[in-house]
Amino acid sequence: MKKVFYKPKDGWIGDVIPFYDQGEYKLYYLHDQRVGGDYGNHTTWNLLTTKNGLDFDDYGVALPNGAETEPDRNAYTGSVIKDKNGTYHLFYTGHNPNAEFCVDGKPLQVVLKATGTDGIHWTKDANFKLYGDGIIYEQFDWRDPFVFFNEEQQEYWMLVTSRQMNSSDRRGGCIALLASADLVHWQYRKPFYRPDKYITMECPDYFKIGDWHYLVYSTFSEKFVTHYKKSKSIEGVYSSPIPDTFDGRGFYAAKTASDGRQRYAFGWVPSKRGASDYGDWEWAGTLVVHEVYQSDNGDLLVRMPQAIYEHFNTEIDLIPVAENNCRHDGSRFELASPDGLAYRVLNELPSQVLIEAAFTDWNEAKDFGIALRTDKALDTGYFIKFDPFHNRIAFDMWPRTEPGFFQWQIAGDKPQMIELERPFRFAEHDRVNVKLILEDDILCLYVNDKVAMTTRIYNFKTGHLAFFANEGSVKIHDIKLKIDAKA
Repeated sequence: MKKVFYKPKDGWIGDVIPFYDQGEYKLYYLHDQRVGGDYGNHTTWNLLTTKNGLDFDDYGVALPNGAETEPDRNAYTGSVIKDKNGTYHLFYTGHNPNAEFCVDGKPLQVVLKATGTDGIHWTKDANFKLYGDGIIYEQFDWRDPFVFFNEEQQEYWMLVTSRQMNSSDRRGGCIALLASADLVHWQYRKPFYRPDKYITMECPDYFKIGDWHYLVYSTFSEKFVTHYKKSKSIEGVYSSPIPDTFDGRGFYAAKTASDGRQRYAFGWVPSKRGASDYGDWEWAGTLVVHEVYQSDNGDLLVRMPQAIYEHFNTEIDLIPVAENNCRHDGSRFELASPDGLAYRVLNELPSQVLIEAAFTDWNEAKDFGIALRTDKALDTGYFIKFDPFHNRIAFDMWPRTEPGFFQWQIAGDKPQMIELERPFRFAEHDRVNVKLILEDDILCLYVNDKVAMTTRIYNFKTGHLAFFANEGSVKIHDIKLKIDAKA
């Protein structure tokens, strides 16, 4: 089976550093082998290339990490830029927990540099070391340099994950700004963005579409998620659209790149400890690609990349298995129950499948949606819940946790998997169109080509597709199940 979501055989994908170059996307990423069971230890920069977000060539290690006595024992996130002479410049983060690279027992982080002529082979510059200045910015959080050419100022700008000196432990995070004329000598400037909200803001990314300037960053304090902001000028003020995210907890450290027509966000869906739905989220995972596009008011929306959609080339027949409170109307059906559950159970699902469906005429329904890998009574499995009352799309599973000895020890106080909730304004829509990919232990949902939600699904590996409605009614139609017949 050709996989839609890429993972190397010998490790996991951490932060992705995308760069569009000569007709293809070069996807540098932090290759994590989880050395010694730890995360982000001895990471290298590895390289994938793709033209469409589906087909990949793997070049292996592009930038090796340094030795135990070098500042880049762990090679962390950065960016790549090509200068006007055609030389490639790679800026990255060096981290080494050994004592000689620590102050007061805490490791420093440093921006390092390499150059090359083809974007594949690199020579490290041993003389380039850029630390936090200790005046405007702390030295300990100083990572993820993003370098671009500021056309307005005609100089290079570098955005760096940082914290302001003498700031709040919880809210001191900022995105530092440095400027350069030659990519070698850098001047520290006041922060590019400092919202006084986060511990820090990782993996900054900046781009412009039309009149709008966009800032992308990821957080782990207020929410574990990738945010974006928009502004009519590069200096800001950067405002927060609603929603101001591409996805939820299952899509982290996303950065973007464009060929001048499409723009893609490249992030990773984390694994979970013990390969269990009940395990904690881990660092690094599997590559997930969303297409990002601009609405009329400058907001950024997400949809499935066309190449991934076309991968599913063969429709399979729908087979009804069980139902309750279901009325048929030709090729569509209505689920209706004023005071309980209505559902219809269909096919058993293959390990890789694209599901399409549309919902209309929801009437006073507490919630409605799709059950995945469920049994014939909807007692177990995964559930995508559309919740008009709370204006949200939620992911749920049953059982929500391993049941305890007492009957009430079933996590009934959790209404769903709360970290995966996505906002959706139902009053603005009279139809909910769903495209949903299941592939082994990954679920990736798109709604109305605007909202995405990605997560892991470990515990249930087989089961049926079903549709449901709680305490109300909804109509479901245009259901399609598609597979890759070439697999």
